[in-house]
Parts: sequence; C-alpha cells; structure tokens
Amino acid sequence: MTRKLFSRAGLLILAISVLLLVLLINNVIKNWRADLTEDNLYTLSDGTHNMLRNLQQPVKLELFFSNKLTKDLPRLRSYAKRVRELLEEYSLIAGDNLNFEIIDPEPFSEAEDKAAEYGLQAIPTSAGGPEVYFGLAATGDSGNQEVIEFFQLDKEEFLEYDISKLIYAASQKEKPKLALVAGLQVDGGFNPMTRQPSQPWVAVSQLDMLFNVERLGLDFNKIGDDVDLLIVIHPKDISDDAQYAIDQYVLAGGNALIFVDPVASQDTGGGGMMAFGPKASNLEALFKAWGLIMTKDKVIGDAKHALSISQGQGQRPARHLGIVGYGKENFAKDEVVMADLEVINFATAGALEPIEGATTTFTPLIQSSDQAMLIDASKFAFLQNPSTLFNDFKPTGEHYTVAARIQGPVKTAFPDGPPEKKEEQDEADNADATGDAESETMAKADDKAAAENTSIDEAAKADKQKTEEVAAAGVNAKANTTDEAKEQNEAEDKEEEVLFPDPLTASKDDINVVVIADTDVLGDPLWVSVRQFFGQTFAQPFAGNGDLFINSVDNMLGNADLISIRGRGQFSRPFDLVDAIEREAEDKFREKERELQKQLEETESKLSELQSSKDGEEKLTLSPEQKQALEQFQAEKLRIRKDLREVQHQLGQDIEELGTLIKLLNILSIPLLLTLLLLGNHYIQRRRHMA
Repeated sequence: MTRKLFSRAGLLILAISVLLLVLLINNVIKNWRADLTEDNLYTLSDGTHNMLRNLQQPVKLELFFSNKLTKDLPRLRSYAKRVRELLEEYSLIAGDNLNFEIIDPEPFSEAEDKAAEYGLQAIPTSAGGPEVYFGLAATGDSGNQEVIEFFQLDKEEFLEYDISKLIYAASQKEKPKLALVAGLQVDGGFNPMTRQPSQPWVAVSQLDMLFNVERLGLDFNKIGDDVDLLIVIHPKDISDDAQYAIDQYVLAGGNALIFVDPVASQDTGGGGMMAFGPKASNLEALFKAWGLIMTKDKVIGDAKHALSISQGQGQRPARHLGIVGYGKENFAKDEVVMADLEVINFATAGALEPIEGATTTFTPLIQSSDQAMLIDASKFAFLQNPSTLFNDFKPTGEHYTVAARIQGPVKTAFPDGPPEKKEEQDEADNADATGDAESETMAKADDKAAAENTSIDEAAKADKQKTEEVAAAGVNAKANTTDEAKEQNEAEDKEEEVLFPDPLTASKDDINVVVIADTDVLGDPLWVSVRQFFGQTFAQPFAGNGDLFINSVDNMLGNADLISIRGRGQFSRPFDLVDAIEREAEDKFREKERELQKQLEETESKLSELQSSKDGEEKLTLSPEQKQALEQFQAEKLRIRKDLREVQHQLGQDIEELGTLIKLLNILSIPLLLTLLLLGNHYIQRRRHMA
C-alpha cells in the first residue's frame, strides 16, 4: 500500500487531489463563515442584508488606512482589521452593487491628497509624530459622497450602523425631503414679550442646510408622497384635517418625529394676555391609536438632574426641578439615536407611557432618574422662585419616559373617515340676510314714494310691486345660495376623494414614530449660545440637544431596515481580572496618599503653632521642638513613600504573575489536551486487542 502511494502515479493523483481541494475551497466554499464571537460581531443583521440587496445605485467604498505608519499601534491595527473584514462581508453580500478598495495614504502621495479632498481627518499618533488616516469614503454612481472622517475606537459598538448608514446615504439619488409642521416661531419672527425680532432656531437652521425642507403650517390636508420624514413641533392649534393627513401618512409607511409639550416656555402666544394662555400641545387621538399617551397637565420634576438657574442680579442661583440635564445613565444603551451624546437639557418636559394592550412596541430612549415625580403643570405658569417646587416634592422611585420610539402595526385614529367640513353659512344666516335685504328695500321704496308726492293708490301700488320684486329676489337669492352651498360641498367631497381616494384604516407595515415630550429641547436657550461677530452668526453648543435632533432625523430618514440595526458588543475584550487588581491597588495607593497628606497638614499646623509662639528674631530660627517635629515628619514621609512603592511593585507583580499563568495555560493546554486524547485512544485500542 505504501509503495503504491509513493509511486509516480500515486504522487500525481495526490497532487491533483490537493489542487482540486484548493480550487474547491477557493471557489465553492470560500464564502462559508462561522462567527464564534460572543456578540456575533462579524454577523451582519437582517436589516443590513435587506438594505444592501435593495441599493438604488452602485456604491464605491474606499477605506483609507495608514498601514505603514501604524506598525507600532497594535490596538488601532486590530480595529482596522475588523473594519476591513466587515467591509469585505458587506461587499460579499451586495455583489456588484458595492465596490470595495483599500488605500494606504502615504505622506505626500496622491492617495493622501485624495483622502484630504474627501474631507477625511488625519490624527497625529504622538506629539510631533506622523499623522495617520483611518476613514471611509462612499461614492454613488450619481456622484453623491458620504464619509466617515475617522473610525473612533469608542464607537465600535455602532460600527455596523455607521457603515450601513453611510452606504445607504451614498446610494440615494436625491436629497431627502422633510415636511415641517411647527406651532412655534422656529424660523424667527417677532417676540411680543420682548418686542424684539427673534432669530431662527439653530436646530431648524441645520435642517435647511442638510435637507430639502417643506413648511406645511398647522392647517393642511395632505402630505406629499415624496416626503421622506415628517417633523411636528408643538402642534397646539393643529386642525383636524392636518391630524387626519398625519394619520394617513403614518399608516402609509411614513416616518414621523414629533415634539409635544405640557408647558412650552418658547410659546409666547400673541402677546398681551395671550402670552399667559395655554402652552400645552398634544396629539391625543393619534397617540391613542399608536399605543401611547402623554400624561395630561403634568411635568417631570427630577431632583437628581435639576439644573441651577440664575435668579437675577444679587441673588444666588436656585435649582429648578423642571429644568434638567440628562446624561448617558438616562439614555438607552443600544439605540443609535443616543450614540455619542453626553448631556441633553430639557425644560418642563412631559411623561410618556404605553397604553396597556397596545399592538405597538414602546421603547424608551430617554428616562428620568428614580428621584423624580410628576408635578402639576399649573405650578410653572407664574413661577417666581423655583425653590418652592421642593416644598411638596416626594420622589416616587419611578423612571419617567421623556422620549420614546413607537413601532408596530396600528389602526387609524379616524375610523369614521375624514373629519367633517364646516359650512361657512347655515340656512338660518341666509334667511336673516334675506329678511334684512327685504326690509331695507321696502324702506327705500317708501321714501321714494313720499318724496315724489304720489297718491296713496300709486304709493300702495308701488309698494306692492316692490314687495313682489324683493320677495322674488329673496327666493332667487335663497335658491342661488342653496345651490352654491350644494356645489361647494360637492366640490369639497370631490377634493377629499382626490386627496384620499382610498383612505387607509390600518397600517401597511409596522409604523416608526419617535415622540419627545418637550419642545423647549430644540430652543436655543437650552443648548447653544448664539453670538454676532462682524455681521456673522456663530453658534457655540454647550449641550447635545442639536445632536439629538440631527441624530433622530438621520436615523428616521433611513428605511426600516436601517432603523432596525442596534448597537453591538465591543470588539476589544477587557481583562476584567487585571482591571480588578489595578482598581484594588489604586484604592490602596490613594489611601496612602490621603494618609501622607493628612500627616503633612498636621505637621505644618504644628510648625505654624510653634512659630507663632515666638517673638522678634526668634521666628527666623527653628526651636528644638520644631526640629524634632520636622525630623519625625521626614522619617514618616520616607516610610509612607516606601509603602507606596511597595503597593506599586505589588501591583506589577500581581499582573505579571497573572500574565505568566495565562501564558502557561495557552502554551500547555493544547499539547496536554492532545496528549490526553492520544493516551485515551491508545488505551481504547489496547482494550480492543486484549478482547
């Protein structure tokens, strides 16, 4: 058998078999994957698969990574390897619709110029060191370009979403169109309270720079089919027709971003007494159909996150329970909308909650702390001193939802069809108007008859004739008015049929709506400082409200597949045991430092007391007591420093011992396992021979 295997024919057959096996692996099973990571880091979600298969146009991806300049940066290179492998997976799924290329932009090369032209960011590796590129550019066939300036290591859990969003945006052939419905002066206007012109809100101005925005007002009856996203801000006086249009738009698959408010401080009304009128906005009928409610006439008060506000000149700032700053601990962890946000400020925000038994999924995006309660909105109407809000404040221990995403199948909020039209005039008004016309005509006829000094018979005859004419005119007018009203109603009915030829009673697919129970969150005072400099406007943000708005818009503009992508686990796995050892050593180190600082302060205090007891020239010399105290302190200081060095040494020794143990396990575990398997096999074979 051995001779046959090593003969010429046998070697030839073996070589051909190996070649065929290699070809089989490279061409048939090369696309087979097995993701063994805990969080399936290399497995793309179903949303990404669907999005890649339905790209509007082919997209070219160019990954710029400074490969040669990052040889001494293992963590960055490891992350770059993951990005490259993930992009290869994207290219594999999309096929011909995605062309992937890796470029090393070496210094002073055309590739570096190309990276700079795309707007990619070069980051220095060290002070005075070379700058490296690690970014991605996507270009659609129509010339639409999108970039990730630099892949940040702290955003790796959202890597799939960032790449998918980039590809989706580059594949779009037209600029996205938004429809804006606003019950506040978001585009600027006149403030009746200050009697000064108001500037456009920075958050809304950003939309105009990035998207095609159509203003609809508060009384519209149709949302165009070409609208990619509907944004509603403070719909306080929105008409029934407009609400019906929103209902039909969402049922047809349109995404909506809605801001409502129990107390909108930006709502200045029409000035005068109107400024003190109701400032609440809600969409109760629509919300009920979508499976949520905003608690009526209630504001969230949060003691843990209450911000201090100025009380005026000469007064100390006071904490305001209704004006809060929420951070990462209040944000949903796996929601891409909240990614990379630090602080978001709210003012008199409302509380959202799901309706029991709803067909939709209620996903909180932002929640209060457990040190919160609901406060009557009326307490904020004429609030002079915010400290008074603490008088009856008793936290409930409940986390109240400020912003939420609503998804799932729903039914229409208008089961009886479109809202009824109001007639401009009813029949009673028409009859009164006709009677007035008759009286006025008869009076004129009497005056004319008296002036002409006609006879009684002639006047009576004239009066009778006029009465008959007026009556005939009244009948004709009434008939004409009735005909006109009938024609108007028929025209309106036809218009309604044209607007909604086949009104929807249920959603075609799962709806996707984000509701935020605060409109002030978008106003400039809560998040951005706007200044004029030589005729130019400069905006300096101090909170992430604007980023929340743009993040939400970007996310909602994506299709349902893109929106479904959630954050993943981290690629880099922390050494939990090593971190625990380091934390323990740091605690000991800080304890020793505090001990040293305390003894230093005590010794300095003792020296000061001894020095203050001297007079004149004696203050310039040290007394025996001072010398002894100083020597004791120096000796104690040396001892504590020695202990600190011992703690640091022990830290390094513990980590080194742990590393040695891990190395031994890695080196010896496989040979030991193989040895045990061989011994087991030998034992089994021996038992068989003995039997």
